[in-house]
Amino acid sequence: MNTVEILGHLIEVCVDSENRYRSAASDVGKAKLEQFFNQQADARRRSADELNVERQRLGGNGDESGTWSGLADRTAMDLSVVMSMGDTGVVDWCRKDEENVIAEYEKALAHDFLPATRNKIEQQLAQSRATLANLEKVLKVYGGPRS
Repeated sequence: MNTVEILGHLIEVCVDSENRYRSAASDVGKAKLEQFFNQQADARRRSADELNVERQRLGGNGDESGTWSGLADRTAMDLSVVMSMGDTGVVDWCRKDEENVIAEYEKALAHDFLPATRNKIEQQLAQSRATLANLEKVLKVYGGPRS
């Protein structure tokens, strides 16, 4: 994959994650969790927008849409919540998603990017790692995921 294709893939990852967080916000019962998830969704939207600007700067184009697998994942999550996964389960679902986002960013960083592009991706990766740490703290407060 070239730089523009990798940026396109990361945009899809961000859009999928944004949509997961929006879905999570609507699935939880605690106002603080809803607010946290909406903040994370907004952060993913900003990340997708920043990557899209970078992609366009490099001569690429394309839309900012997610993937079919992301839609299927959100649908499965909504069904799981209905089946009593609860707030803790939603937090755990988001934690797993954040781990996947981090893995995609780390994989992308194996590519030889221009310094400005690499810096942007590294900043977004750091944000995702901070979010993961916050999600793990939330899980400890709620006693861990339900089985």
